[in-house]
Amino acid sequence: MNYNIGKKLLSERFYLTWAGEEMSWTVRMTLKMRDSVDGDLLRQAVEQARQRYPYYQVKLDVKKDDAGTEYFVYEDNSEPWVVSEGEMPVQLIGPESNHHLLAFCYWDDCIAIDFFHCLTDGTGAYNILRTLLYEYCNRRYDVALSRANVRVVGDTISPTEWEDPAAQAKPDNLAPFQVPERKRCINLTTQAKTALNEAVETVNILVEEQEMMKYVSSGDTSPATLVSLLLTRAIARLHPDMTEGVPMVALAINQRPALGCPQAGQTMAGSLRLTLNDEMRGMGLELQQTIFRGMVALQSNEDNVIEGFWQTQNTQDMFEKVPTLEGRHQAMAKAFSVALSAASACVSYVGKANLGAAEQYVSEMYTEAYTPYALTVEMSAVNGTFCISLMQRFADDNYLDAFLDELLQIGISYRIATRHPVTVAPIADYRKN
Repeated sequence: MNYNIGKKLLSERFYLTWAGEEMSWTVRMTLKMRDSVDGDLLRQAVEQARQRYPYYQVKLDVKKDDAGTEYFVYEDNSEPWVVSEGEMPVQLIGPESNHHLLAFCYWDDCIAIDFFHCLTDGTGAYNILRTLLYEYCNRRYDVALSRANVRVVGDTISPTEWEDPAAQAKPDNLAPFQVPERKRCINLTTQAKTALNEAVETVNILVEEQEMMKYVSSGDTSPATLVSLLLTRAIARLHPDMTEGVPMVALAINQRPALGCPQAGQTMAGSLRLTLNDEMRGMGLELQQTIFRGMVALQSNEDNVIEGFWQTQNTQDMFEKVPTLEGRHQAMAKAFSVALSAASACVSYVGKANLGAAEQYVSEMYTEAYTPYALTVEMSAVNGTFCISLMQRFADDNYLDAFLDELLQIGISYRIATRHPVTVAPIADYRKN
């Protein structure tokens, strides 16, 4: 069966062009299980999961077209997915991971998946985790779990899972809504009210789902929109001088529904820009929520999302005027400061994990990612608990404390579960593969 093996990679180009030793663009999702992890059973479950996702059994290769321009392709990789014992991830794309773009590890009561963002995004990783947990928990607890909402070996794999939307033609007659001109935003990598560290710290904050959803429902908002607003309010509190710019959050969204490809396995993440404009600072929280909700509705309009997707593809087409992969990487690295100035912080929430019948054996779920921003929030929700993973490069907790105080002010209690250096996988120099 053809899984786009050997074809020029398209949707993946943004991360392939940018990523490198300084910016790995890798993601870790960690499941804290109810009980200690059995490594042998986990390896069996991972092998079963691998068989379900042939389009993720790949390694990167470099080809040249007739004009001598280099481009990336996927090639088959029949080596097993690596499962290592211990909290530290293996290097992806290189020998440690059998040249795969994802790997697994376990320690104590935790299971983690590490993946390169060019392979897939949170939605794709959730599918893998559902399969993995189904296979693992059936073995670990000697049960026959329901397979509802879970992809398993033996399924008919639809081409809609592996066909790349970027290989299709751009739709005609798009009519995106006019979005207000973006204002200059506060750049926390240059304007932070505290010193920055080179190292990134992850702070895992737990909130009861019932408490979060009670507030969200009463405010007619969503968890991601609410956290984005609270984060901009926290930043605004520390930046009262409006001449510095405005607090702006890049809120990640799933582009699949708008693109008409709900099963697509590639990275289909775009972003909205949610801004606490100067005139909003003195408003009450309820009115701010209404305005943020309007920003989300406007920017996530189907045609706007489709237009944004194709703008990204057009930008990558422009980079491909540089014939070598290394040259393109250097060109995109020069745009690094531009990217940093595009938002003050980033918020990402894939949605409830919905891990199926196996979710009863999971107590917490954390997501970490290496991004260019000094402040990033990744959210997960599993088994009645919201896990807000805040990644910061600050030398003190001024921004963290301001955000936590925003939670308390609206009556949402929390506890900090863990704090540790951000733990994501390094990547090999794949441009030389």
